[in-house]
Amino acid sequence: MQFVHILAVLAILFGRQGGDAVDTYVNVPSGALPNLVTRLRCATSETLLYKYETTTQLWGSTNQQFKTSCDVHITCLGEAPDKYGGNALLFNAFINHVKVVLLNAPEHPEDYVSGDLNPVEADVIIIKRVVSSPFEALASSNKRKKRQTFEGLSNVGQQIIVDEPYPIDDDMAIPCQFVQNYDGNIVDILYAAADTDIEIRNFKRNPIVARSTQLSREKAEAPTPSMAGERKAAFTFKRGESGSTIGKTYGSNDFTKFAAPSAGNDDTTTKLTAQERQSFNAEGDFTSASGSLTAHFGLDDTALRSSKYAPPAARRVLDPDDEDSVLRTADVDIADDLTADATFQMSLSTRAKRSAETDDIAVRNDLDYVSGGLMAEYDRDSGKKNQLEILLQSIGDVYDTLYQFVTTKSLITLNALQDILQLENELDRENLQYAVVRDVTHFVKQIDARICRDEWTTCSELYQLLALGGGSVAERLLVERLDPVLTQLTEDQQADVLNYITSMPKPSPYILYFLKRIYNSENTSMLLPTIRLTMASVASRDTIPEEVRASVSDLLLSELQESSCEQADAIIDVLQAVGNLGDTLSDRMIDDVIAKGSVCGRTHEAVSQASMYALRDVSDDDAVQTYYGQSLLDEDCDIKAAVITTLIDRMFRIQEQQYTESVESKWPLIGFNEIDEIVATNLLNLTDEFTCIGEELYRYLEMKKNDKAVEILEEFRKNYDVEELLEDEEDDGEQNYNATYSHERQKRAWDHKTCSSWGHSTYYNILQTSGQFSSDKNIYNRRRHCLAYKRVGVSKANAKFYAGIFAGKRTSGLNQYKLFTKMVGKGQIFSKTFDIGTVLAYRIRSSLGITYQRRYMVIAGKVLLKPDTNSVACNTRTWHYERNFYIPIYKITIYIASIDIGAQIRPRFEVNFICKAKGSNTLLKVQPKAILRIAASAQASFAKLVRGGITIGVNLNFFIETITESIPCISGQYGYDPMTISIEAWYQIRSKIKFQWWPPKFKWTWGSRKKYSPSSLKWKISSPYRRTWLSRRCDVYRINFPFNLSIRIPRRLFG
Repeated sequence: MQFVHILAVLAILFGRQGGDAVDTYVNVPSGALPNLVTRLRCATSETLLYKYETTTQLWGSTNQQFKTSCDVHITCLGEAPDKYGGNALLFNAFINHVKVVLLNAPEHPEDYVSGDLNPVEADVIIIKRVVSSPFEALASSNKRKKRQTFEGLSNVGQQIIVDEPYPIDDDMAIPCQFVQNYDGNIVDILYAAADTDIEIRNFKRNPIVARSTQLSREKAEAPTPSMAGERKAAFTFKRGESGSTIGKTYGSNDFTKFAAPSAGNDDTTTKLTAQERQSFNAEGDFTSASGSLTAHFGLDDTALRSSKYAPPAARRVLDPDDEDSVLRTADVDIADDLTADATFQMSLSTRAKRSAETDDIAVRNDLDYVSGGLMAEYDRDSGKKNQLEILLQSIGDVYDTLYQFVTTKSLITLNALQDILQLENELDRENLQYAVVRDVTHFVKQIDARICRDEWTTCSELYQLLALGGGSVAERLLVERLDPVLTQLTEDQQADVLNYITSMPKPSPYILYFLKRIYNSENTSMLLPTIRLTMASVASRDTIPEEVRASVSDLLLSELQESSCEQADAIIDVLQAVGNLGDTLSDRMIDDVIAKGSVCGRTHEAVSQASMYALRDVSDDDAVQTYYGQSLLDEDCDIKAAVITTLIDRMFRIQEQQYTESVESKWPLIGFNEIDEIVATNLLNLTDEFTCIGEELYRYLEMKKNDKAVEILEEFRKNYDVEELLEDEEDDGEQNYNATYSHERQKRAWDHKTCSSWGHSTYYNILQTSGQFSSDKNIYNRRRHCLAYKRVGVSKANAKFYAGIFAGKRTSGLNQYKLFTKMVGKGQIFSKTFDIGTVLAYRIRSSLGITYQRRYMVIAGKVLLKPDTNSVACNTRTWHYERNFYIPIYKITIYIASIDIGAQIRPRFEVNFICKAKGSNTLLKVQPKAILRIAASAQASFAKLVRGGITIGVNLNFFIETITESIPCISGQYGYDPMTISIEAWYQIRSKIKFQWWPPKFKWTWGSRKKYSPSSLKWKISSPYRRTWLSRRCDVYRINFPFNLSIRIPRRLFG
């Protein structure tokens, strides 16, 4: 029903029984009245109709503009309940006639149809039917199940859009109430118990919060409510005969708390500026309000300190033919267009008398109202739900998509399916209308397992997709693939299946029962280390019952206790599996790990370091903290460094876990305890005993989010010279910039020709500890090595890679040598950093003539192993592993617009391991390729009717090829395939449709996404590139390299 006037109820007000309604003023505390610019009036006999309108411009240069309007009916109900202090009024608010208009729709918008969230640069897939393909039968399988149409619409051709001028007025039908204090502040908003839609509740908050102000001239700066969060504001007052006007200004620095959860809102990189004004007439009635707000997300510290932003166009000048300039550039900033500018106006239009007839609809005294507060409410999973909805609209038929992959072998066809499966797991799949995992499982189940032995590249991708989806059918199918009789898979292929099982998000105990059975069989010696790691990873999941997890823990505990200190490598293998148990370690396991590390660590330092790393996820345990603390005080430099680097790694993990899950214990990232005191004391004193790990101590405190840590670092900088080092090396004129204590460490390319010294430096502790660097130098008197760093991408969207290669030989002994390659990747999207992964390969021949060979990946804190049939034999292995997770980045409400920014992260490693032996020389070639795909999406929703957004597609990759020989010799190359970063703007309109004539059935649905033109802002490298990093060089002489200590100790320390 359309309301022009809402009339008042002739009812009981101000606690009276019977009689006529009266107009009165708010109670004011004694002595406060002279300081008020006006006194609020309560006209209980009438309803005031206000026109509310807001205009929002989004996403910078894309210039999306939306206009939202509604009618707001305000009725004063009298004095607020006593719990509000007796100096406040209670009002009723009823909102209708909601309308959203797109102001600058493109004349010829293009439909947005893409399975990948990088539409601008997505590869064009041409399906080529391969008649001889072993997967051909899947195209016409009788078992194929046709996927439902998304939204459950049975006949698309009969859908009719229902034309209603105000389509969501039904959602607004329930009124709400609010309490306004005598000083003008709105102190609470009350909602009916049946009013549960978060987006509708947030919409109702806007015009109510718009009238909140400060009427006391004594409070030129005071806390004032906000939908965005708790903040203070500065006020100005103007009073005249016709009424009063109050000005209000506030900015980012005025906020003490943002409304959105901390994991989903990075307030440190958000800049807000706002100006508002409220007006009252001489009688004390609120008459009008207006305001403007500007928001810019994803800024760095420099931009936040600046009062002006550089023009975006000035920062987008690139030379696409200069590959190094493109790789190095910070000119393209994807945060340029993460902006929102909004204005609102609210003005009194009409006064009307109340009546009992209309109050039954607009005031509703029969409802139970509960406090809802002024700050906007947020669904933590709203970004995931929006992302899932968009992806489901875009993928088309799941079977067609999968068949497209098996015929073209193009991984890009699986991108959307991977994202959907991950999002389905993070949301409650049982409550979803349609689950893609069922179709994926059914498709993969039809593949004859015997085909996969020869088509492993294709099958392995499908099995990893299956593991990502999970479910009981997927579990049974995957464990069947571990039966060599049924599948005829090689042990190497079975190891891949085991590693994919590690990624299953919600495994059942069934998998562990099966893994334990094959672990105890006689013919799986090659797979034992991989099965052990997989069992521990699966056991760490929340879906595994405690008693089942305990059985895995007992198995590992038994192996740990039975291992003697002489079996150091076996102990380390078990400790790596213990580390995969994460924070589920029992007290008994913790005690035994500490005991093994303490006893065996006396003769095998690597065991001590491995034990510390195995306990990293339970670093808040009292026994673990005692162990770490004693090691810091009593052990040598290498062990001290191992403690600190382990805790630093734990801080990285906590940061990443906070994006995707709740973390109960946040130390060492949060808090300050006895270990922190040890670190602080010894950093400030920096005696000879701790000088060797000075950098680690500094970096540890620098990472902590704690005021005391900040104070200690400030004190340290007063007494010690912490400098940024600038090293000039001859490498085609390139400069190598290494800011030892800077958050921004950028180098133009792989390190200089001579490479960084294989020595102590915090910069490369991510590869090895200083003690291991030193040990390698002391043991192998003939050696070659290189340490390097590379950054690809742009500001706010990039990947950083650290690499180290080492080939060393000892001239005495039984051909004793070490060949070592390691690559570590870290990613960043806006202020969120995360782990891409680690690849490690080594081959060591000991002084006893025993050969050890291992190939590891570390993904999301879990160790994965590529086993060997015979560690002595040289062979070739290929391996890939992909991870998929969602990160919430920003959630904030800008007047009507509810903004949600998040990113789907997909890091992937592909690795070739090649080992060749000829005579006394052994060659180890490692070819890791890191691929980072990010699909970031920023969306703003307007009253559930229109939403506009931008899609940021990031496709980065990098590879290295290292060759180490036991002569010793080393060589290396690096390169990349084409890379892109693009931004595209889009909008969608939500319509109410009738899809059944009789009985009539209606449903809301979002239309196709329409994109703006010009559609994108791009950063790209069009051609693949390969470059020699280090030409083959061999060492026939003993070479010594000094340590490179980056903390510069003042001379007075040595006097």
